[in-house]
Amino acid sequence: MALFLSLSNPLCKMLAQPFERITDAEGCNPGVQPITTNANRISWQAQVVHLSGNEWQPYSDGSWLVVFMESYSRYCMVIHYPIKPSWQQLQQDFYNQWKLHSIAWLRANRFIRNDYDGMQVLDNIEAYVEQTKLYCFRNLDRSISTHISEVKYYLHALFDDHKPAVFNNDEAWELSHYINQQPRKVAGQRGKKHEFIPVERFIDDALFRFGGGLCDQAIPNVKSGDFPCPYPLSPSLEVIKS
Repeated sequence: MALFLSLSNPLCKMLAQPFERITDAEGCNPGVQPITTNANRISWQAQVVHLSGNEWQPYSDGSWLVVFMESYSRYCMVIHYPIKPSWQQLQQDFYNQWKLHSIAWLRANRFIRNDYDGMQVLDNIEAYVEQTKLYCFRNLDRSISTHISEVKYYLHALFDDHKPAVFNNDEAWELSHYINQQPRKVAGQRGKKHEFIPVERFIDDALFRFGGGLCDQAIPNVKSGDFPCPYPLSPSLEVIKS
């Protein structure tokens, strides 16, 4: 199992972290590689928004917003920092937010029905974090970056339309939940756009990775108590005899 964190160049500069850039198979196009999620790997793209300058008045207080977006679901988590965070703090906050978002949605959709279920999911998440290899890169997946840039649009709409007295982590949490329930489109086969709701894909992934023991239905080819993998499996290879 692997966890990929792809951090944009501005975010790496903010954190003062010299992460290496990734390239394609031919060693080209460093730092702009697509990242993917599958059954054995989950990938998140991270970007930063600095609330500074005329663009963000009257909320231009110099605070920082770090946006994490998961590759497959396009689910985003927005974390607010009044002062610049350290890499250690950001990494811990990422794990905590991932845990809180997962628990909140599984509880809201009644996959977590009681405290015992909640503790079981927490144990599964902590075991996953402990057992999963973390890879960090200085990289920006351009397709995901397009979706992350929309967070700025929603942020401007929040400031202009609702005019919150302050913007803090509570507001960032509510903003994340609103954005994740809005439909998104990604390019599919033959250039056709495919529409989906980020939170629905996020829940499917959370159930697959962290919901072991919660499923009360028999699913073919899936271990009892587990949820199915939402990602296509690699095709098996066959020897063709001439």
